[in-house]
Parts: sequence; C-alpha cells; structure tokens
Amino acid sequence: MRSVPLFLTAAAVGLAGATWTEADVTVTVTATSTHTVCAATTTTTIETCEAPGSSTIGSWSAYSTSSSAPDGASSWSAYPTSSSGPDGASSWSAYPTSSEGPDGASSWSVYSTSSSASAGGHSTWSSGPDGTSTTTSIPAAVITSAENAWASQWDAQKTNYVGPWNDWSVSGSGAGKPTKGGSSSSSSTSSSSTGYTTSAPYGGWNASTTSGSASTSASSTSTTTSSSGCPTYTPEKNASDICNSASDRSVWCDNLDIDTNSYTTQHKTGITRSYTLVIENTTMSFDGTAPKVAFTINGQIPGPVIEANWGDYVSVTVINKLQDNATSIHFHGIRQESTNDMDGVPGVTECAIAGNGGSKTYTWLASSYGTSWYHSHAFAQYGDGVRGPIVIHGPATADYDIDMGTVMIDDTFANAVGTQADLITHYGPGGSFNTLFNGKNINPVGPGGEAFQWTVQPCRKHRFRIINSSSQNLYVVGFDAHNMTVIAADFVPIKPYDTPTLNIAIGQRYDVIVETNQPVGSYYVRAVIQTGCPSGGANSGLGTANAIMNYAGSNSTPVTNTPITNITAAGCIDEPLASLVPWVALSAGDSGKFTSSVDTIPAGLVTQVQTSDDGLVFQWYINNGVIAVNYSTPTIGLLDSAQGANNSAISNAVVLNEANTWVYFVIQNQFFASHPMHVHGHDVSVLGTGTQTWDSSLTSTLNFENPMRRDTVVLQGSAGPGQPAGYTVIGFETDNPGAWLMHCHIVWHVDDGLALQFIERPNDIVSQKYTSKDSYKQECAALNEYQSANPQAVRQQGESGLKRRTTYEHLGTSRNHYSGLKRHASHSHKRYTPRR
Repeated sequence: MRSVPLFLTAAAVGLAGATWTEADVTVTVTATSTHTVCAATTTTTIETCEAPGSSTIGSWSAYSTSSSAPDGASSWSAYPTSSSGPDGASSWSAYPTSSEGPDGASSWSVYSTSSSASAGGHSTWSSGPDGTSTTTSIPAAVITSAENAWASQWDAQKTNYVGPWNDWSVSGSGAGKPTKGGSSSSSSTSSSSTGYTTSAPYGGWNASTTSGSASTSASSTSTTTSSSGCPTYTPEKNASDICNSASDRSVWCDNLDIDTNSYTTQHKTGITRSYTLVIENTTMSFDGTAPKVAFTINGQIPGPVIEANWGDYVSVTVINKLQDNATSIHFHGIRQESTNDMDGVPGVTECAIAGNGGSKTYTWLASSYGTSWYHSHAFAQYGDGVRGPIVIHGPATADYDIDMGTVMIDDTFANAVGTQADLITHYGPGGSFNTLFNGKNINPVGPGGEAFQWTVQPCRKHRFRIINSSSQNLYVVGFDAHNMTVIAADFVPIKPYDTPTLNIAIGQRYDVIVETNQPVGSYYVRAVIQTGCPSGGANSGLGTANAIMNYAGSNSTPVTNTPITNITAAGCIDEPLASLVPWVALSAGDSGKFTSSVDTIPAGLVTQVQTSDDGLVFQWYINNGVIAVNYSTPTIGLLDSAQGANNSAISNAVVLNEANTWVYFVIQNQFFASHPMHVHGHDVSVLGTGTQTWDSSLTSTLNFENPMRRDTVVLQGSAGPGQPAGYTVIGFETDNPGAWLMHCHIVWHVDDGLALQFIERPNDIVSQKYTSKDSYKQECAALNEYQSANPQAVRQQGESGLKRRTTYEHLGTSRNHYSGLKRHASHSHKRYTPRR
C-alpha cells in the first residue's frame, strides 16, 4: 500500500498537474523519534496516530478519519476549492475537493536529534595537474578572429529581430524560422478566455507602499502583525505548516532554528521521501503556438515537485523511456556529501541512464533547506522539458502566512532546444521565442496560450520560491505595485531586504515574501530579459513575460497590455553582493591564506575550431581547456586506475589534494559576455566581483568575514564596449571529496566546452568505492548494451552538456552556412523526433 506524504503544501500543488499521485510519492520511516506514521487508507481520508508522549509540533492529529472536520462538516470535500479553509486559513483553496484531507498527512514524525560536527582544519594547498585534453596554445590572431565573429553574429542577429520570433539570417532551407503567431490543429486556449488581467493603475514596477515584512532581525514570536494599508491581524496556523507557523518561522523541529549551522549539524530525521520520475518524448504547445518536440516528466513540464524536510533522505527513481537519448538527473545545489555518485553528471559521476526503459535510483540527504530544481545533465534536454522544482522545508529569516510554492521561469524557442544548440554552435547567439512561468504563457505574437495565475489573500504575506531554470536568459523579476522581501538566495538563508525588482541568473533561486497590501485586483508578475547578456540582446522585442497574481475577490477587467515603468534590464548582472548577507555568519578563511594560495582560472575565451565530425564550431574555454567527457568511462571510474588523478583521460581537471583547507580562485573573464557559473558539491563563498582585470591590489576589497555563500554566481563581463572583462573571486573548504563540475549554466556554452572538474581529495573519492557498487556496474553495462543495440541512439560524445568532439584545428575561416544548417538541422531532427 502506498503511504501518503507527511505534508501537502502549496508548493505541492503550485504547478499545474504536479500532483502527488503523478510523482508516486512514498514515505519510508527508518527510525522513530516523536511520532508514528500511519498507513494510508483506500478512501479519500487519512488515518492519524500519535506515539505515546509525542510532541504536537507540526502534527494535525485532531483531524482523524473518525472525526468530522473542525467546524463540524462531515468531510473535507464539503469545502469547495473557492472557499477559505474551515479553520480560517487562507490557503485551503489550493486543495481540490478530491484530496485526501487538506493537510495531506497523518503526523509529522521521526525527527532524530543525533548530529555530528565535521572538523575544520586548515593546511597548505597546492594545485595538481590541470589535465586539459586540448591544446593551450592558441594564436592571438585566431582568438581575435573568433571573438569578432561571435560579436558580429550577435550584432547581426539583433538587427534581424523585428519581433520576438527567430529570423535566422541564413539563405536556403529556412530551418529555424518559426511560424509567426503559431498555428496548430491541437487545442489551445485563446487569449480572450484566459482571464489574464491587471487592474489599472497597478501596471508599473513601483510599489505604492512599502512592505512591512522586511526585517534585519530574527523572526518575531509576536502573535499579531500589521503593515501599511492592512489592519492588525493574528497569524493563523495553516494545515501546511510544519515545525513552525506564521507567527514565528525562525524555529524548527528537534530544537533546531534559523541560527543552526546546517554545514556542521548533520541533521537526519530518519525519514526517506521516495519519488518516481518517468521521462518520455512527445509534442507539446506551451503558449498556444504549434506543438514541438518536448521531453516530459510524468506527463508534464515542468516535472512534479520533489518536496522534503530538512534532514530527510530523498530517493528518486528515474525511468528513461526516451528512444534516442540516454539521460541523467542532477539535483541542483544538493551538496551530495559522501554521495558523489548521485550528482547526476554523465561522464563524471556516472555513465548515463540508457534509453528504452533504463532506470537509476538516486538517494541523497537534504542537508540544506530552501528552494532548488532538478534537471537533466545530458545535452540540452532540460531546455526541452527535463526539469522540475525542489522544495526542502526549514526555518526562515522572516515570517509569512502562506507558502505559494515555486515559480519556475523558463525560456522557449521556435525550435527544439537540440536544434537551437546546433544553430548557435555554428552561427552564434539568437534570441528565445517566449518566457514561461511554470510552463505557461500567452502567445507573444498571436492568439492562444494562457498566463500562469496565482490566487492570493488580501493583507497577507505570501512566500514565492523563484527559480531561473532557463536555457540562456538572465531576468529581472518583479510583482507590479508590490515590493519583495528577499529571505534566501540559492540554499542560503539571508538577512531580509526589500526590493521592487530582482536580478536572477540561470540556476539561481530566490525566496521572496510578497505582502498583498494593495487594492484588491489582479497584478502582473514580470520577468524581463536582461538584454546585455550574449543572447538576450537579440530578444528585446519580447522584453517581458507576465504571470498573474489575483487577489481573492478580484473582478478586474481584462486588458491586453500594460506598459513597464521604471525598470532597466540593459545589463547582464547579479544581485548586488552588498544586499546578500547570510543569516548564519561564517568566515571564509583570511587574506593571508588567500594571498599565499590563490589560483587564477581564465574563463570565457571563445574561438572557432574545425572538427572532424561537426564542421566549424564556436568553442568556449575555461582554465585554458575545454571539457570532453566519455559516458562509458566516468571520472570516478578513471580515478580507480593506477594513474589516479593524473590519468590523462580526466578532462580539464583541477586537482585539490589537501583536506579541510580553504582554496581560492580568481575566475578572470576573457570575453565581454557574462556567465552564470554553477559549482557542484559546494556552496562557494563569493569574496568579490568586478568589471575590470583582477590584480593583487584588489585583495583589500574582498570580504572574508561573512561573504555570500551560494552555488551559482555571475562571472562579470565587460562594463561596456571596449572595456576589459570582469572577474569573480570564490573560495571553499575542501571538506567534500568528489569530482565536482564548475560550469557556465548557459546551455550552449557548457555544450561547447565551458566547464572544468574539481577533483577534490581523489584518494578519498576512491575510498568510497563508488565503482564497486552493483548500481554503478549495472548502469554502465546497460548504457553500453543500449548504444550497441540502438543505432539511432545519440552517441555519448554528442549528447552531453559536456560536449565531446573528436578532432580540433583552430581556423579563422568559415564554411558554407547553408549546407551546414541543413545537415545539423537534420541531425537534430533525428535526435528529437518522437516515435509513435
């Protein structure tokens, strides 16, 4: 019998169709502390039970199958979805009448108090061989030629974008040109029936009042609160609340709270949350335009939310039903302590999950809490749909009433993303066609589609978990007429600050609180593309994507357009470091250690190279090399060889031999374009960043006291034409042995080489005996069998986000664009065309 999850928050139902049934959630209790989990019944209600003497924190034991609803109603289904909750909670409307009870749980159980602290320790550090597999001697003339070619392609593309659609300036077949406006025999909702509305004059970015939810101190335990434009009220405990409530979000179960250091406190609840994700190929329309090839997870895009509590184990079984693609799942931002083989990177931490029904189960500890996402790390698959949100519940640095769940912001293209990748690899950057909120938007150039919408309660504080899961775009995000109080960046709780807009790069996440203190109405939620980024500049015709935030009781008149005011997005930037201050203050070593051991990593150099199997392509460099992995021989397997970390087959490696010491890197950009850089296995300390060439005199500007910690940071580009490229300085402690990628999260850039591997404590990686596991051996054997038996399968050197090409010659000449376009569009068509 499948047990029900122990909680069901707005995050679980915030995505259309992201139901627990589709995610096939089970809960396994491996140890008990204060509660006992009861099995689910076959009815739409749930049984609850309490262990003797158990705590009532987070428990809704009063609502059992033998009792009526709190106000005497005979069943939960008596409450229509449009009504408020029976106990006055404002978030019941998220639960359909067929749910198994609004709280969706029997009790909150099994929180173990056991923990252990990891020792620190600092010692000297020296870099090992870089292990680059390509030449590091590139003539200056070739570099200049490639940079000019990329820049000229960018400029040329911008002039061709009359509207938001792609209009590739290439003669011949016209591949890559979408149907402007879109048409399809498949059903779609017309724009006139979607109800996407706004209530004038609330169309601008400026908030007319200042949110009262910001705070620079710990969450108050007061039972009342007030804000500008709203009366004083008593925060209510929602059925979705666990371990804390709206009156004090700073606390958590087992005597943990917002001040607990999650890096040294190995909190384990003894609960395992289990999910099954089935990946299939199909066709889908996201915005009312013609359907295109898409990869779904459990029949939906984005995939279902993976939801857990701080300290839970998470087990995810991935079944790959794609015919012509192997795949993997990477759990973005999860540090994978002692589980390097669960990081989901083909050719580095595993082989890959074979197509035609191959499977793998990933298991990891939710050692951090907050918001993130999971996605394929094989080629550009996540751009075509293999992505979904992660919510790990924990304490917060400011109070809120309702958790609204995740806001996944994605870009979509006229082509399948595989085709788009080939076009950009050969001809330079191009713009996206549309921007999606949780997989939806209206057609920007014609009828059809629908905006994603939320219903919020007036005069309440709502938590939104914003994720940039796009393929190429950085955004400026805002809620019309409302401020945001930012409480977390990536997996790191921060001191709250107020802002009307938020810069968010690919891979980054921000948790924000929006107080609904404006007149009842409907307000746009906007994502404006930062046009100073390498591809965003070609997309200025689209500019903005809108979702809708509807106040309960609003009957606003629908409108078709509302202008953007008081917002610029001409840069390609991160949130200011000065705004991002971690709540738990931790130092990042010291300047003396930095000066004696810092290493410089050049990044972002672009060249054009001739390949024996893919023609003339753009190629992006980092650490004077490009990454080239082989799925059949992952890095963790190569480390088992006699050469160990010195194995020349380990591509573009930086070897970190010393344990528990701080290592520092100046990432020096070599090109005008900014790059969102993601580091696996660590939250890195961002010591400083700037739009100039780094020199040692800038050491005094770095922050070692309590720098921002996060897993994704923007490597600065140029401040303007003719200006030098910028730098970003990071550091981390070598306390997590593993083969960890650092890569640009623009799909086309990592696909064209912009990644390296930190080989952290290679001897300790080998001692984990990852390659001795039956699961590792079985996956690799299944992949080899699949590739041998399926001649149409995309080979390992052509499908990874870590592109492998066979032969490189650095040339300054171009080839026939027309013939190349036809050939590569044909290859991509074979790769992504679904079978019936």
